Amino acid sequence: MNTWTIEKLLGLEPYEFEELLGNLFAKMGYKAEVTQRSRDLGVDILISIENFGLSHTWIVQAKRYSEPVGVKEIREYSSLRYRDNVDGVIIATTSGFTKEAQKEALEHNVKLLDGRLLVKMLEHYMPESLDIRIQQHAMSENREVGDIEGTVLKQGEKTLGETEVLFRGERVVMVCTNKRIFLIKNTINLLSKRKDVLYSLEVKDMLGWAQEMPSLHIVMGGKEVTVMSMRAKKPEQAAEMLQCLQQEYIRGEHLLKFERTKDEFIVLTNKRISKNQYSGISREISLKHTLGTEIKGGFLGRSKLLLKGNMNENNCFELNCGDVVLWKEAIEAAIRVS
Repeated sequence: MNTWTIEKLLGLEPYEFEELLGNLFAKMGYKAEVTQRSRDLGVDILISIENFGLSHTWIVQAKRYSEPVGVKEIREYSSLRYRDNVDGVIIATTSGFTKEAQKEALEHNVKLLDGRLLVKMLEHYMPESLDIRIQQHAMSENREVGDIEGTVLKQGEKTLGETEVLFRGERVVMVCTNKRIFLIKNTINLLSKRKDVLYSLEVKDMLGWAQEMPSLHIVMGGKEVTVMSMRAKKPEQAAEMLQCLQQEYIRGEHLLKFERTKDEFIVLTNKRISKNQYSGISREISLKHTLGTEIKGGFLGRSKLLLKGNMNENNCFELNCGDVVLWKEAIEAAIRVS
Protein backbone atom coordinates (compact mmCIF):
# COMPACT_ATOMS: atom_id res chain seq x y z
CA MET A 1 0.00 0.00 0.00
CA ASN A 2 1.35 3.41 -0.96
CA THR A 3 1.73 6.07 1.71
CA TRP A 4 0.61 9.64 1.26
CA THR A 5 3.27 12.17 2.30
CA ILE A 6 3.38 15.95 2.52
CA GLU A 7 6.30 15.94 0.05
CA LYS A 8 4.19 14.20 -2.58
CA LEU A 9 1.33 16.61 -2.01
CA LEU A 10 3.69 19.56 -2.50
CA GLY A 11 4.67 17.97 -5.83
CA LEU A 12 1.16 18.49 -7.19
CA GLU A 13 0.05 21.57 -9.13
CA PRO A 14 -2.35 23.89 -7.24
CA TYR A 15 -5.35 22.80 -9.34
CA GLU A 16 -4.42 19.14 -8.78
CA PHE A 17 -4.34 19.73 -5.02
CA GLU A 18 -7.81 21.30 -5.19
CA GLU A 19 -9.15 18.35 -7.20
CA LEU A 20 -7.60 15.96 -4.69
CA LEU A 21 -9.36 17.70 -1.80
CA GLY A 22 -12.62 17.61 -3.75
CA ASN A 23 -12.23 13.87 -4.26
CA LEU A 24 -11.39 13.39 -0.59
CA PHE A 25 -14.55 15.14 0.64
CA ALA A 26 -16.59 13.23 -1.94
CA LYS A 27 -15.22 9.97 -0.47
CA MET A 28 -16.31 11.23 2.95
CA GLY A 29 -19.90 11.53 1.72
CA TYR A 30 -20.05 15.21 0.81
CA LYS A 31 -21.20 16.67 -2.46
CA ALA A 32 -18.05 18.48 -3.56
CA GLU A 33 -17.84 21.13 -6.28
CA VAL A 34 -14.35 22.30 -7.24
CA THR A 35 -13.87 25.87 -8.53
CA GLN A 36 -16.87 28.18 -8.24
CA ARG A 37 -16.59 30.67 -11.13
CA SER A 38 -19.71 32.46 -10.04
CA ARG A 39 -17.91 33.68 -6.90
CA ASP A 40 -15.97 36.89 -7.33
CA LEU A 41 -13.22 36.17 -4.76
CA GLY A 42 -12.35 32.72 -6.04
CA VAL A 43 -13.70 30.01 -3.73
CA ASP A 44 -11.71 26.80 -4.26
CA ILE A 45 -14.22 24.12 -3.23
CA LEU A 46 -17.82 24.09 -2.02
CA ILE A 47 -18.94 21.03 -0.05
CA SER A 48 -22.41 20.19 1.23
CA ILE A 49 -24.21 17.32 2.89
CA GLU A 50 -27.86 16.67 3.66
CA ASN A 51 -29.37 14.07 5.96
CA PHE A 52 -33.02 13.81 7.00
CA GLY A 53 -33.73 17.38 5.95
CA LEU A 54 -30.70 18.83 7.74
CA SER A 55 -28.15 20.39 5.40
CA HIS A 56 -24.71 21.93 5.90
CA THR A 57 -22.58 23.81 3.38
CA TRP A 58 -18.93 24.70 3.82
CA ILE A 59 -16.33 26.57 1.79
CA VAL A 60 -12.94 24.84 1.53
CA GLN A 61 -9.82 26.88 0.76
CA ALA A 62 -6.83 24.86 -0.47
CA LYS A 63 -3.37 26.08 0.53
CA ARG A 64 -0.50 24.07 -0.93
CA TYR A 65 2.08 25.79 1.28
CA SER A 66 5.45 24.79 2.69
CA GLU A 67 5.32 27.59 5.29
CA PRO A 68 2.63 27.86 8.02
CA VAL A 69 -0.61 29.66 7.18
CA GLY A 70 -0.82 32.98 9.03
CA VAL A 71 -3.54 35.08 10.63
CA LYS A 72 -3.93 37.19 7.47
CA GLU A 73 -5.38 34.23 5.52
CA ILE A 74 -7.72 33.34 8.39
CA ARG A 75 -9.16 36.87 8.47
CA GLU A 76 -9.47 36.98 4.69
CA TYR A 77 -11.34 33.70 4.33
CA SER A 78 -13.46 33.90 7.48
CA SER A 79 -15.47 36.69 5.82
CA LEU A 80 -16.54 34.28 3.06
CA ARG A 81 -18.88 32.60 5.54
CA TYR A 82 -20.99 35.74 5.80
CA ARG A 83 -20.62 36.86 2.20
CA ASP A 84 -21.72 33.51 0.75
CA ASN A 85 -24.13 32.58 3.56
CA VAL A 86 -22.58 29.18 4.33
CA ASP A 87 -22.22 27.32 7.62
CA GLY A 88 -18.47 27.70 7.85
CA VAL A 89 -15.05 27.78 6.25
CA ILE A 90 -12.39 25.07 6.16
CA ILE A 91 -8.76 25.88 5.35
CA ALA A 92 -6.79 22.81 4.26
CA THR A 93 -3.02 23.09 3.91
CA THR A 94 0.01 20.90 3.35
CA SER A 95 1.80 22.82 6.11
CA GLY A 96 0.50 24.04 9.47
CA PHE A 97 -0.92 27.15 11.13
CA THR A 98 0.69 29.80 13.33
CA LYS A 99 -0.56 30.19 16.91
CA GLU A 100 -2.12 33.54 16.00
CA ALA A 101 -3.93 31.88 13.08
CA GLN A 102 -5.28 29.11 15.32
CA LYS A 103 -6.58 31.68 17.83
CA GLU A 104 -8.22 33.73 15.09
CA ALA A 105 -9.84 30.61 13.61
CA LEU A 106 -11.49 29.75 16.93
CA GLU A 107 -13.11 33.19 17.06
CA HIS A 108 -14.62 32.92 13.56
CA ASN A 109 -15.61 29.23 13.37
CA VAL A 110 -12.93 28.50 10.78
CA LYS A 111 -11.92 24.82 10.79
CA LEU A 112 -8.23 24.11 10.23
CA LEU A 113 -6.93 21.02 8.43
CA ASP A 114 -3.13 20.82 8.63
CA GLY A 115 -0.79 18.62 6.60
CA ARG A 116 -0.43 15.82 9.14
CA LEU A 117 -4.19 15.41 9.59
CA LEU A 118 -4.72 15.66 5.83
CA VAL A 119 -2.28 12.80 5.20
CA LYS A 120 -4.12 10.62 7.75
CA MET A 121 -7.47 11.37 6.10
CA LEU A 122 -6.09 10.52 2.65
CA GLU A 123 -4.63 7.23 3.88
CA HIS A 124 -8.02 6.32 5.39
CA TYR A 125 -10.39 7.40 2.60
CA MET A 126 -8.14 7.14 -0.49
CA PRO A 127 -5.51 4.49 0.23
CA GLU A 128 -5.06 3.44 -3.42
CA SER A 129 -5.41 6.71 -5.32
CA LEU A 130 -1.86 8.05 -5.20
CA ASP A 131 -0.05 6.27 -8.05
CA ILE A 132 -2.40 7.36 -10.83
CA ARG A 133 -2.34 11.05 -9.87
CA ILE A 134 1.42 11.24 -9.44
CA GLN A 135 2.00 9.41 -12.74
CA GLN A 136 -0.36 11.77 -14.57
CA HIS A 137 1.44 14.74 -13.07
CA ALA A 138 4.83 13.34 -14.08
CA MET A 139 3.65 12.74 -17.64
CA SER A 140 2.48 16.35 -17.87
CA GLU A 141 5.81 17.61 -16.52
CA ASN A 142 7.87 15.53 -18.96
CA ARG A 143 6.16 16.53 -22.21
CA GLU A 144 8.62 17.91 -24.74
CA VAL A 145 8.46 21.25 -26.54
CA GLY A 146 7.73 19.63 -29.89
CA ASP A 147 4.42 18.07 -28.83
CA ILE A 148 2.34 20.48 -30.93
CA GLU A 149 3.32 20.21 -34.55
CA GLY A 150 3.77 23.52 -36.34
CA THR A 151 4.20 25.62 -33.16
CA VAL A 152 7.02 26.67 -30.88
CA LEU A 153 6.09 26.47 -27.21
CA LYS A 154 7.31 29.12 -24.82
CA GLN A 155 9.68 28.52 -21.93
CA GLY A 156 7.80 26.76 -19.16
CA GLU A 157 4.84 25.97 -21.42
CA LYS A 158 3.43 22.45 -21.02
CA THR A 159 0.81 20.57 -22.99
CA LEU A 160 -2.24 19.64 -20.90
CA GLY A 161 -4.16 17.69 -23.54
CA GLU A 162 -6.15 17.84 -26.76
CA THR A 163 -9.61 16.96 -28.03
CA GLU A 164 -11.61 17.25 -31.26
CA VAL A 165 -14.21 20.03 -31.56
CA LEU A 166 -16.57 21.38 -34.20
CA PHE A 167 -15.76 25.06 -34.69
CA ARG A 168 -17.65 27.21 -37.22
CA GLY A 169 -18.66 24.16 -39.20
CA GLU A 170 -15.17 22.63 -39.32
CA ARG A 171 -13.67 19.77 -37.36
CA VAL A 172 -10.54 21.01 -35.62
CA VAL A 173 -8.36 19.94 -32.70
CA MET A 174 -8.32 22.04 -29.53
CA VAL A 175 -4.94 21.77 -27.78
CA CYS A 176 -4.50 23.30 -24.33
CA THR A 177 -1.23 24.26 -22.71
CA ASN A 178 -0.79 26.07 -19.42
CA LYS A 179 -0.36 29.33 -21.37
CA ARG A 180 -2.35 29.05 -24.61
CA ILE A 181 -5.30 27.38 -26.32
CA PHE A 182 -4.73 26.34 -29.93
CA LEU A 183 -7.38 25.52 -32.52
CA ILE A 184 -5.65 23.45 -35.18
CA LYS A 185 -7.04 22.26 -38.51
CA ASN A 186 -5.71 19.12 -40.15
CA THR A 187 -5.51 19.67 -43.92
CA ILE A 188 -5.12 16.54 -46.04
CA ASN A 189 -4.95 16.32 -49.84
CA LEU A 190 -3.45 14.00 -52.42
CA LEU A 191 0.00 15.55 -52.20
CA SER A 192 0.40 16.64 -48.61
CA LYS A 193 -0.76 16.61 -45.04
CA ARG A 194 -0.31 19.64 -42.79
CA LYS A 195 -1.56 21.26 -39.61
CA ASP A 196 -2.74 24.87 -39.69
CA VAL A 197 -3.17 26.88 -36.49
CA LEU A 198 -6.47 28.76 -36.89
CA TYR A 199 -6.36 30.48 -33.50
CA SER A 200 -3.88 30.86 -30.66
CA LEU A 201 -5.61 32.19 -27.54
CA GLU A 202 -3.58 33.49 -24.61
CA VAL A 203 -4.79 32.08 -21.29
CA LYS A 204 -3.91 35.40 -19.61
CA ASP A 205 -6.61 37.03 -21.78
CA MET A 206 -9.21 34.40 -20.90
CA LEU A 207 -12.09 35.49 -18.66
CA GLY A 208 -13.61 32.04 -18.24
CA TRP A 209 -15.74 29.48 -20.00
CA ALA A 210 -19.25 28.08 -19.87
CA GLN A 211 -20.63 24.69 -20.83
CA GLU A 212 -23.99 23.83 -22.38
CA MET A 213 -23.75 20.16 -23.29
CA PRO A 214 -22.30 19.49 -25.78
CA SER A 215 -21.30 23.12 -26.48
CA LEU A 216 -18.40 25.02 -24.90
CA HIS A 217 -18.12 28.80 -24.85
CA ILE A 218 -14.68 30.30 -24.19
CA VAL A 219 -14.94 33.94 -23.10
CA MET A 220 -11.98 36.17 -23.96
CA GLY A 221 -11.29 39.67 -22.67
CA GLY A 222 -9.39 42.69 -23.90
CA LYS A 223 -10.84 45.92 -25.22
CA GLU A 224 -14.04 44.03 -26.02
CA VAL A 225 -15.41 40.72 -24.74
CA THR A 226 -15.52 37.97 -27.37
CA VAL A 227 -17.04 34.49 -27.19
CA MET A 228 -15.57 31.46 -28.99
CA SER A 229 -18.22 28.74 -29.26
CA MET A 230 -17.61 25.13 -30.26
CA ARG A 231 -18.98 21.63 -29.84
CA ALA A 232 -16.70 19.06 -28.31
CA LYS A 233 -16.66 15.44 -29.41
CA LYS A 234 -15.82 14.53 -25.80
CA PRO A 235 -17.27 17.38 -23.68
CA GLU A 236 -16.00 15.99 -20.38
CA GLN A 237 -12.43 15.84 -21.69
CA ALA A 238 -12.61 19.41 -23.04
CA ALA A 239 -14.09 20.68 -19.78
CA GLU A 240 -11.36 18.97 -17.76
CA MET A 241 -8.64 20.71 -19.78
CA LEU A 242 -10.25 24.13 -19.41
CA GLN A 243 -10.75 23.52 -15.70
CA CYS A 244 -6.97 23.17 -15.34
CA LEU A 245 -6.49 26.75 -16.57
CA GLN A 246 -8.46 28.29 -13.68
CA GLN A 247 -5.34 29.22 -11.72
CA GLU A 248 -3.95 31.19 -14.64
CA TYR A 249 -6.81 33.65 -15.17
CA ILE A 250 -9.04 33.82 -12.08
CA ARG A 251 -6.86 36.42 -10.34
CA GLY A 252 -7.75 39.20 -12.79
CA GLU A 253 -10.98 39.94 -14.62
CA HIS A 254 -13.02 36.75 -14.68
CA LEU A 255 -16.41 35.40 -15.67
CA LEU A 256 -19.22 35.50 -13.10
CA LYS A 257 -22.31 34.67 -15.15
CA PHE A 258 -23.01 33.66 -18.76
CA GLU A 259 -26.12 33.10 -20.85
CA ARG A 260 -26.78 32.34 -24.51
CA THR A 261 -30.09 33.76 -25.70
CA LYS A 262 -31.80 33.52 -29.07
CA ASP A 263 -29.86 36.46 -30.48
CA GLU A 264 -26.76 37.03 -28.37
CA PHE A 265 -24.39 36.06 -25.58
CA ILE A 266 -24.72 37.89 -22.27
CA VAL A 267 -21.55 38.04 -20.18
CA LEU A 268 -21.05 39.34 -16.63
CA THR A 269 -17.52 39.66 -15.25
CA ASN A 270 -16.26 41.28 -12.08
CA LYS A 271 -15.62 44.45 -14.13
CA ARG A 272 -18.26 44.75 -16.88
CA ILE A 273 -21.45 43.49 -18.52
CA SER A 274 -21.33 42.67 -22.24
CA LYS A 275 -23.83 41.72 -24.96
CA ASN A 276 -22.34 39.96 -28.00
CA GLN A 277 -24.67 39.38 -30.94
CA TYR A 278 -24.03 36.39 -33.17
CA SER A 279 -23.47 38.82 -36.05
CA GLY A 280 -20.42 40.18 -34.23
CA ILE A 281 -21.90 43.43 -32.90
CA SER A 282 -21.14 43.96 -29.22
CA ARG A 283 -22.02 46.47 -26.53
CA GLU A 284 -20.95 46.69 -22.91
CA ILE A 285 -21.04 48.81 -19.77
CA SER A 286 -18.50 48.86 -16.94
CA LEU A 287 -19.67 48.03 -13.43
CA LYS A 288 -18.16 51.24 -12.07
CA HIS A 289 -20.50 53.19 -14.37
CA THR A 290 -23.57 51.11 -13.43
CA LEU A 291 -25.67 52.87 -10.80
CA GLY A 292 -28.51 50.37 -10.41
CA THR A 293 -30.88 47.85 -12.01
CA GLU A 294 -34.60 47.74 -12.71
CA ILE A 295 -36.98 45.06 -14.03
CA LYS A 296 -39.37 46.27 -16.71
CA GLY A 297 -42.46 44.61 -18.19
CA GLY A 298 -43.62 41.08 -17.49
CA PHE A 299 -47.39 41.48 -17.49
CA LEU A 300 -48.14 40.45 -21.08
CA GLY A 301 -44.66 40.29 -22.51
CA ARG A 302 -41.28 39.04 -21.33
CA SER A 303 -39.57 40.98 -18.55
CA LYS A 304 -36.42 42.95 -19.34
CA LEU A 305 -33.62 44.05 -17.08
CA LEU A 306 -32.51 47.67 -17.36
CA LEU A 307 -29.12 48.81 -16.11
CA LYS A 308 -28.86 52.48 -15.22
CA GLY A 309 -25.59 54.29 -15.84
CA ASN A 310 -24.56 57.90 -15.48
CA MET A 311 -25.42 60.38 -18.22
CA ASN A 312 -22.03 60.06 -19.89
CA GLU A 313 -21.83 56.26 -19.95
CA ASN A 314 -24.67 54.24 -21.56
CA ASN A 315 -27.51 55.72 -19.55
CA CYS A 316 -29.78 52.74 -20.37
CA PHE A 317 -28.42 49.25 -20.97
CA GLU A 318 -31.09 46.61 -21.66
CA LEU A 319 -30.78 42.85 -21.14
CA ASN A 320 -33.25 40.32 -22.57
CA CYS A 321 -32.10 37.52 -20.30
CA GLY A 322 -33.82 34.35 -19.11
CA ASP A 323 -34.23 34.77 -15.36
CA VAL A 324 -34.14 38.52 -14.81
CA VAL A 325 -34.28 38.16 -11.02
CA LEU A 326 -31.13 36.01 -10.88
CA TRP A 327 -29.32 38.33 -13.27
CA LYS A 328 -30.37 41.35 -11.21
CA GLU A 329 -29.01 39.75 -8.03
CA ALA A 330 -25.75 38.72 -9.71
CA ILE A 331 -25.13 42.16 -11.22
CA GLU A 332 -25.91 44.01 -8.01
CA ALA A 333 -23.58 41.70 -6.05
CA ALA A 334 -20.79 42.35 -8.58
CA ILE A 335 -21.35 46.12 -8.39
CA ARG A 336 -20.99 46.11 -4.60
CA VAL A 337 -17.48 44.63 -4.73
CA SER A 338 -16.27 46.28 -7.94
